[in-house]
Amino acid sequence: MAGAIIIACAIGILLLVLVGYVLVGSTLSSANIIASAQKDMAIKKEAQMRTQIDVTYTNKDSGYSLDFDVQNTGNEIITNLDQVGVVVTSTSSDIPIYFKKGTGDGNTYENNQGIWTAGGVPEVIHPGQWDPGEVLYCGINYIPYEPKVIYVFTENGVTDSQTVAW
Repeated sequence: MAGAIIIACAIGILLLVLVGYVLVGSTLSSANIIASAQKDMAIKKEAQMRTQIDVTYTNKDSGYSLDFDVQNTGNEIITNLDQVGVVVTSTSSDIPIYFKKGTGDGNTYENNQGIWTAGGVPEVIHPGQWDPGEVLYCGINYIPYEPKVIYVFTENGVTDSQTVAW
């Protein structure tokens, strides 16, 4: 009978050690995940602080097209132009229209969305990316109303706007 008590105590101590090991391991793992997430967020915030764009030119052409130029005046390379968005407000409506980057003629307009296209300087360094100092020469081929203000924003939340010139 005395042997059973010693064996039960040994099993109890072993279980306590295992539970402690699991708790410490999960705490360290959670701390590692949180530290990694904070590091990633700090890197994104730093990139956002170095990003700056400037809408330098807007012109409403005859018909339904709008031309605009946007310069990367910051120190950050914008790598994903597909994530750059354009929003245009109207003089006659409070509903803004979102334009995503597209290819082709850009003559589509469905469900309160359209397409903007970009051309630029022939690139030698970082083709397909928007380097600091580069200007995107952009256009929207179809706007169903008279535009008032154009907003351009990057994938990391940096934005600039300008009133549309006639």
